[in-house]
Amino acid sequence: MLKPLAVLIVLALPVQADEPAPVLADYWTNSGSLPPEYAWETSVLIREDGQLELKHCRGYETEGPACKQRKAKVPATALEAIRTAATDSGLLEEPARETDAPVVGGGMTWGHVYLPGGTVELLPQPAEADVQRVGKVLAAIAAAIPPRFERFTDPD
Repeated sequence: MLKPLAVLIVLALPVQADEPAPVLADYWTNSGSLPPEYAWETSVLIREDGQLELKHCRGYETEGPACKQRKAKVPATALEAIRTAATDSGLLEEPARETDAPVVGGGMTWGHVYLPGGTVELLPQPAEADVQRVGKVLAAIAAAIPPRFERFTDPD
């Protein structure tokens, strides 16, 4: 039989929920402005522990049957490749600038990498001088996404 004091102590202890690991990178890609039957958007979160969460929606829906969610595990080598690409890009110290001539209506890909020193922003339409730096980091993130999910990141 539990004594009243023991019951109070047990009830006062906080419940520890399994907190997800911090996000290392996020990545979005979409079809651009198209009629709903052709439009799509995919978002990907890659966590520090390698957990990947993908959400792909068709049309302009954001929930429900038009959206598919998938999970995967990213290898440590791919996580390190993302960190290295983001660090080597110099985008933390010298962020990319937006283009002076943005394209309207087309598909876009963009994202972020969260490093201890700050956030690397990967613009969808960087200035010409920054295209290669942003592209290398986006490519490292895309390479970490398992090939079986390619149909969600480039469904056309």
